[in-house]
Amino acid sequence: MNPTKILLIVAACCLGLSAKAALGVAGSTSEQQNMPAAKSALTLDSLTRDNLTSQNLAQVSTDIQDNRDIDDSDSILETFKSQKDSPNAMSLRDLLKGVDSNLSLEANELLVKQASKDKTVAQLSFIPRVDVGYSFDQQNKGSLSYQTQAAQVTASVNLFNGFADINNVRAKNALLEKTVQDKKYLKESLYLQVIQQYYAYFTNFANETSLKQKLRQIREDIDRVSKLYAQGLQTIDDVESLKAQASLTEYDIQNAALSVEQSRLNIKYLTNKDMQGVYVEPIKDPTYKVEQRADIQSLFYQNQNLSFTNKQLNYYPTLDLSNTYTFNIQIPNYITQATLNNPIFGANFATNLNTLTLTLTYKLFDKIGLTMQKQSFMYSYLASEKQIAYKKLEQNKDVEFYRKSIEVARNQILSSKAGLESANISFENIKKKYDSNLITFADYLQALSTKYSAEATYVQSLNNYELQKANYIFYSGQNLEDYIK
Repeated sequence: MNPTKILLIVAACCLGLSAKAALGVAGSTSEQQNMPAAKSALTLDSLTRDNLTSQNLAQVSTDIQDNRDIDDSDSILETFKSQKDSPNAMSLRDLLKGVDSNLSLEANELLVKQASKDKTVAQLSFIPRVDVGYSFDQQNKGSLSYQTQAAQVTASVNLFNGFADINNVRAKNALLEKTVQDKKYLKESLYLQVIQQYYAYFTNFANETSLKQKLRQIREDIDRVSKLYAQGLQTIDDVESLKAQASLTEYDIQNAALSVEQSRLNIKYLTNKDMQGVYVEPIKDPTYKVEQRADIQSLFYQNQNLSFTNKQLNYYPTLDLSNTYTFNIQIPNYITQATLNNPIFGANFATNLNTLTLTLTYKLFDKIGLTMQKQSFMYSYLASEKQIAYKKLEQNKDVEFYRKSIEVARNQILSSKAGLESANISFENIKKKYDSNLITFADYLQALSTKYSAEATYVQSLNNYELQKANYIFYSGQNLEDYIK
């Protein structure tokens, strides 16, 4: 055949293939334009910074496949949706409920009960003291031998001690409030850790799913290229390159699976619940306000405790009142009736004896020691004040940072969404060209990796957005549980 004719035939075939590919892309675009409206007025293309909320993201994430092959049932987001239908499916709120059984939190609950008992003991110090006693005395002094028996009841009460008992109750109450705030902060910290691991699980799971999809595509290509190689239409280099890429992808899948397992075990450690069929959920958009965080409140009550403990140390005298009733059961046998009738000596051996005592005590040489103790407490108080001020500055810094992080996370969603759309369109075109032997294997492999990496990145950006909202809620002093559906 004439070489010129051969060249013309080859050129015509190439033009036909190019036209077919172009028509395929145009047809796909036309089909997308003629597709019926989505279930909701909000679509992936209409997602902007202005309408980027957690509710809209949750809606759009389930419709991300509208611009892709609808039959791709193994997509990452479709996998997440299918887990929600599992009979053992757990929501984020279900996992957070498991924090109540965390051993560390239970230990803090016991510390709260201990502090409550200490406060009760301090309050009981206001009750008068009542002592009941019995005495038996046997005396042998040469030829003189006698026995005495007596029963006593003593009631005593402190009338004044410089308000030390009142300040002791206040100090114990401050310690109780401190332990309550410590427990609250620990619980919120555990909530944040669970949320971090929860979204890390889905990010790692998305990466694993993406790699599995990539491996499946590579294996399909291996089968196709192997058949072409058997027919002499492909070289052994392409077959072995695909096999090498499959092995590397399997290696990456093992690492991703290990990360998924680590996140699952961390959640089980924090909540005592195993993640079986857990599904992804968004967090409500936070209210941008700052409240005093529980750890700062704890320092505040710790400072109160130091202040009231310092006030217990005072220079005032103490005044005590006591009353003792004595019933002499047996008096010495050497006491005669004449002695009993004596108004001076007989009163000590009367059958019924009542003694009222008022005691005033002033410690003359304790002033120096008390002054040193009070100065020590004052330094601790001032140091705690500095810690509170520093913690407030730290909170303001964290709040500003995580509010900015939310804004950045929103922009990352928009960027990754655009990247995902471009990667999907690019891969479909490149795959058709590769199937027609119009591009190299390296170009095809790069497009394949970009496609699945873009979808995993998009899912990661969604999870990161939720995580940054949780960080802001926690560091601004608000309750995370209030924002969980």
